Amino acid sequence: MWQLGAGLVAASLIVSSAALADELKVTVLYSQPKSAEEFDKYYYSKHMPMVYAVKEIKKVEIARPRPAPNGSPSPYYLVTELWFDTPEVFKAVAATPEWKAIGADVANFAPPGTATILVSVVEPKK
Repeated sequence: MWQLGAGLVAASLIVSSAALADELKVTVLYSQPKSAEEFDKYYYSKHMPMVYAVKEIKKVEIARPRPAPNGSPSPYYLVTELWFDTPEVFKAVAATPEWKAIGADVANFAPPGTATILVSVVEPKK
């Protein structure tokens, strides 16, 4: 599990150069917050406008996990996916002050250890 601020920057360094033609997706899994109302207020009014300002992000998806088929609650409150055209585009974005500010901002609504990041190269349809 990576810390969000450093993780998004460090993640750009581990992307394989062999996958340069493929899309890249950053998935952030947010654990259940202490206050859903406070989380949502900050996330939507302050954090996401910063994300939407990054023009290189191809697509943004936000989803709310539901209980598992057996009825057990999801460990995650919110899932955010950010799509980039290529790993190189992501590397360039991750080096910007704007991206670093986005990573640093997460601590304002999600305590350390409550955001898990996955960086994936999207496989082409076969």
